[in-house]
Amino acid sequence: MGLFRNKQNAAPAPAASPAPPATPAPAKIDLGKRSGQISLEKGAVVTIEKSPLVTATVSWSSDTDYDIYALVELRDGRVLTAATFGSADEKVPTPSVLNGAVRHLGDVGRGMKGRAQEKIEIRMTDEIAAVYPVAYSAQSNGSGSFRRYKVSLELSNGAGSDVTIDAKNANNNDKIYSVAIGAIRNTADGIQVEALELYSKPGSENRPVIKAGKIVMDAGARNLFK
Repeated sequence: MGLFRNKQNAAPAPAASPAPPATPAPAKIDLGKRSGQISLEKGAVVTIEKSPLVTATVSWSSDTDYDIYALVELRDGRVLTAATFGSADEKVPTPSVLNGAVRHLGDVGRGMKGRAQEKIEIRMTDEIAAVYPVAYSAQSNGSGSFRRYKVSLELSNGAGSDVTIDAKNANNNDKIYSVAIGAIRNTADGIQVEALELYSKPGSENRPVIKAGKIVMDAGARNLFK
């Protein structure tokens, strides 16, 4: 009899602790519509005047070699890639897409003194929802972080407005090879630029993908060595 207890006399089970509240995503800092020289911190958004041609320039220390490409999100959900090098899924690169609406101006490689840069020209046609510039450095280039090599993005509308996402807060991990620096969105009010600074996992050479209007790191095909 002593081995069993009547359920009616059993002590009540302790109440479960309430689940901790979910941590809200940090709010974007919207600077509104501006013109002139604008510097963005991670998470900040600004809108500049739309122009027939905007140029995205990614620059870095020429002590190493970075490669730039752009994911182009269309309003119908398709995503195209403007790049000078391929991936496991797209072995033949396409530097120009949408009949030249988004065009990579060419790989600069090594050999420049001081700063190196690559440019992507963007003509925001109605079918383009957003363009995401991505900087990549293959493992074969050796170690080195985005902060060490001062990788930065500047977007110019050619009409007096320049938006810069600089490298002062860039990741300092030598084993990270890709960064989606920013989002360039085509809105009714103008060109909206957001400082993303999203990094791949250490050691990953997989490309990001666009899902439901958001960029997801490491979810795409592996970049091909050059």
